[in-house]
Amino acid sequence: MIARITLVLSAMVVSAPALAEPWDCIFTVECPLGADCREAGFEVQIIAADHEGQLFASSIMGETPITRLTARATLPASYASTGQAGLAELLTVEPDQTAIMTVHFVDGATSAVTYLGTCTAF
Repeated sequence: MIARITLVLSAMVVSAPALAEPWDCIFTVECPLGADCREAGFEVQIIAADHEGQLFASSIMGETPITRLTARATLPASYASTGQAGLAELLTVEPDQTAIMTVHFVDGATSAVTYLGTCTAF
């Protein structure tokens, strides 16, 4: 009986979605402001990259400090950053692990791109 309860509890832990960092996000659709959406291949990781637990968004563009806007260990999880070269980013991971990220370019001509994809815990 105890073995059966342990097996059920283990299955519940494995099947439950992760509720916190780190996230590996792959965005397969991008929608530039004022243009049609198109296929994309943009990847972002949300990681704790220092000994203090500060979160960072890591992508091909580098690492940017990011702040979790929602309570830890809850979904949806939302994050915001003000990145390098006039970027501002907002990322939300939904309970089903779908994700939406909007990048605002605020240095010079204002524009934005919204990305759609999924995030998985790693």
